[in-house]
Amino acid sequence: MSEPNQVQILLKECMKLQNNILDNIFLLSNRHDSIELIKKNLAGEVNPLLLHVIKQLPEKMKISLLPDIIEIMKNLDGNTKLCQDIVLSMDKEWLKNNIWLYSKHVFNDQDYQSFGIFMYLFNSISEELSKKLAILALESDDEDVREIGQIYFNKYPESNL
Repeated sequence: MSEPNQVQILLKECMKLQNNILDNIFLLSNRHDSIELIKKNLAGEVNPLLLHVIKQLPEKMKISLLPDIIEIMKNLDGNTKLCQDIVLSMDKEWLKNNIWLYSKHVFNDQDYQSFGIFMYLFNSISEELSKKLAILALESDDEDVREIGQIYFNKYPESNL
């Protein structure tokens, strides 16, 4: 079998698999108990493949899962980027207006790592969110957290208080 034919076969197989995934996601999104089942699977050690599935779910379902996604995202591990991708796959306007309410509890711990993760995320959503987090970081008792706020305002001097 020639090389182009092998590639064509692989491509067709990938498209078939993707079609099956989309069919299953459609079925999953129409079940009344799917959110609770997904939440159970997000407890403990999280399978990254589940996060890939969540990214493809309808917006309404992702919003329902957002508190769980935020809890997973705040820990810097292999799932952090996947969780950020899920959040960034959501409507930007909705995020601008709501993500702070879902995530502000994370900042109570004054954790440098969490501030850094969310600064990266907020920079991708809006300047207002980034500035709000930078101001909060500057008010921290933790020197490392304050540094995140200082870095932000050094990088974006036009945003200075």
